[in-house]
Amino acid sequence: MTKVVSLFIVLLFAAMSLTTNAADYTTSKSKVVSINPLSLTYGRLNASLEFKQGTSNSLTVTAGYWDWGWGYSALNVGASYKWYIDAFDEGKKSLNGLAVGPRADFYYNNYSGSYSSIYDSYSTFTIGAEVSYKWVFGDGKWAVEPNFSFGIPLTKNRSGYAWQSWGWGVNIGYCF
Repeated sequence: MTKVVSLFIVLLFAAMSLTTNAADYTTSKSKVVSINPLSLTYGRLNASLEFKQGTSNSLTVTAGYWDWGWGYSALNVGASYKWYIDAFDEGKKSLNGLAVGPRADFYYNNYSGSYSSIYDSYSTFTIGAEVSYKWVFGDGKWAVEPNFSFGIPLTKNRSGYAWQSWGWGVNIGYCF
């Protein structure tokens, strides 16, 4: 596993070195579809579709599935609204650079293991925030986006447990 993570980090830095004149690439693209390959290392498949909403903002729709074995699996759908901030005076615009914004997620957590009387299946809704930084390269066709998000649950299961949702990753995407 450490070899996979090390290789991924090397490839990430190699991709970031291709980002010269990246600000020029965002003008004709209005969508980015991406996956988080790091989440595959711990049994989660996560994909997103981001829509440009203006010169400095976007709307992202996400979906995910994970299965950790021992009878536990989950599904989620969510959305976030991002404001792209030119914090480093790079001339970057929407779908490129530093972004922050609110997010909301719906989770369905399914537990069918031997302790199902303690851990039940339940749905939860979270609200929170995310921060990311997107690099666009390859004539504006590809994107790499490290990200972090945090959500506060608004619902609990019958045992009083509430999922403190947080996540991180590095999305690899195609711009179109």
